[in-house]
Amino acid sequence: MRNELCRNCTKMVNQPFKNLINISATKVIYSVLSLVLFMTGTAYCQNLSNIKFDISRVPFSRFGSYMALSTADRDHNDPGKIRLNDLSGAKFSANNTVLTIEPWHEQQAVPVKYEATPLQVQGKTTLGTLTFYFESPERLHIMSDGPGVYLKGNIDGSNTLRVPGNKNTWKLRDERMALTIKEGVGEFKTEANKTGFWVEPEQGHLDIVIEQYHSDWLPVKYSTSYAESITALKQQLLQWENGTASVPAAYEPGRDLAAYINWSCIVKPNGIITRYGMLMSKNWMFNIWSWDNCFNAISLSYHQPKLSWDQFMVVFDHQDSTGALPDYINPHHMVWEFRKPPIHGWTLGQLMEHFQPTQKQLAEVYPKLVKWTNYWFTYRDGNNNGLPEYYHGNDSGWDNGSALDVEFPVEGPDLAAFLIKQMEVLAKVATKLGKPKDAAYWNKKAGATLNKMIANFWDGEKFVSKNALTGKVNKDSKSLMAYLPLLIGDRLPKKIRDKMVEDLKKPGNFLTEHGLATESPQSKLYGADSYWRGPIWAPPTLLIIDGLNRSGEKDFAHQLAERFSNMCEAGGFAENFDAVTGQPLRDPAYTWTSSTFLILAHQLLEK
Repeated sequence: MRNELCRNCTKMVNQPFKNLINISATKVIYSVLSLVLFMTGTAYCQNLSNIKFDISRVPFSRFGSYMALSTADRDHNDPGKIRLNDLSGAKFSANNTVLTIEPWHEQQAVPVKYEATPLQVQGKTTLGTLTFYFESPERLHIMSDGPGVYLKGNIDGSNTLRVPGNKNTWKLRDERMALTIKEGVGEFKTEANKTGFWVEPEQGHLDIVIEQYHSDWLPVKYSTSYAESITALKQQLLQWENGTASVPAAYEPGRDLAAYINWSCIVKPNGIITRYGMLMSKNWMFNIWSWDNCFNAISLSYHQPKLSWDQFMVVFDHQDSTGALPDYINPHHMVWEFRKPPIHGWTLGQLMEHFQPTQKQLAEVYPKLVKWTNYWFTYRDGNNNGLPEYYHGNDSGWDNGSALDVEFPVEGPDLAAFLIKQMEVLAKVATKLGKPKDAAYWNKKAGATLNKMIANFWDGEKFVSKNALTGKVNKDSKSLMAYLPLLIGDRLPKKIRDKMVEDLKKPGNFLTEHGLATESPQSKLYGADSYWRGPIWAPPTLLIIDGLNRSGEKDFAHQLAERFSNMCEAGGFAENFDAVTGQPLRDPAYTWTSSTFLILAHQLLEK
């Protein structure tokens, strides 16, 4: 009740004033609201600005920024040092840590304990507090009221330049960052071996600004105060919170953390990234993969249609002449060696259920989705049987899925189902655009592909994937991939659909206390932390739940949504989870997981 009341109150207060510049007026409103709640005996709840999180698992960053702070390294170790990471992709396949930062006194590290909120990170020491906060996406402040600061990194002569005429600014050219001591308090000193800087505060205060730039840098007068920066961030976070999908009260803490992760993982347009885009993580997976982005687009589609549309289109901006999409993008690199599964038609269908794209938007996406669909039938059907193929595990998104272990190329029911759904959505869009002949064509092709899918991949008991040249099947595979055709469960023959649902409902087969394992725990190929051969993942969970809902299996869909949401509420938003224990695995702050949680927890309100 406390959190439900808070959501209603923040919406009631914030919406009429969301575009006002007069912050003080909003403060007055909140003061009145707090007094009313106090007088009625109701506790005033914390908002998104005040949640606390573990910076060794969830990075500290902000909307728009390519900088993030964490105490964990790429091997998931936590030595307790703040690491400043560059997420621009400039260091391709390399360690993205620019500097490690520690409180320092008399050339010795000072013991510290860090506390993180979306507004700031504070390191408590016996000498005082070290505070990290963002003035803007490009400007990170390190402020101290006692301890000095030691910044260690690649500070050799080829990378570092003291700015002429400004003794307290150095540029790190490889990372395009400038380090400036604000207000001339303290002075950078370099070690003899040029591995780092240190600076002690003078007059009990120190403020270092780390500014990321994209071309070159000129001296700047940093005039925005700490208080002004924090106030502006609070306003942005409040608006983001109000734009996040609502969830049942039991999942409010998870909603807050998911909202922060998604907000902080959005970066500004830069280089190859042409729109505001949500990275998959600001830990180690700091790219935009071309199916991960689909889940993020859906999570934003309830209240933020423009940003949702940008997530969906950001990869389509780089579609090539064949119709292919890149595997992933970041500001400096695109990878074309692999594809990702064509779930984009399904995603567009989801967006159209949550908001109405304009005719201009539909006209923009329609030819791109047509090219993406035709790509698979033209370039990925080597045996010309009308059933496209994967050439690598990465193409499927299930990199090491056991069903794929038959040598490539592999054709299977999941890819066929995605394309059937995509053609179904193309038909709907064609109708909206006044293209009835196109709509008829896509509906006919979807039906023909469905018949081929069933004839080629249904063995009487389950769907199977095959080597497209030899017909070989991995008989040891008990992969959840075989059940992804439930996405089009409303088009499947009832006998097939019922058998698939029966298999999934069977305890211990795929179903665990926490959801659906990607490889049955009864399989000899199962592994607790074996990537797509066991752990629970967000994408298949959402795809299958959507198919179950459309097939009339609403109770089972609700049960799966509840189990996944409970697991995330308890363990956070990791890339994947141990199917048996529910423990988080791999990257611990992954946006397709936080987005899927928001989607499924929101759906739980509907029953």
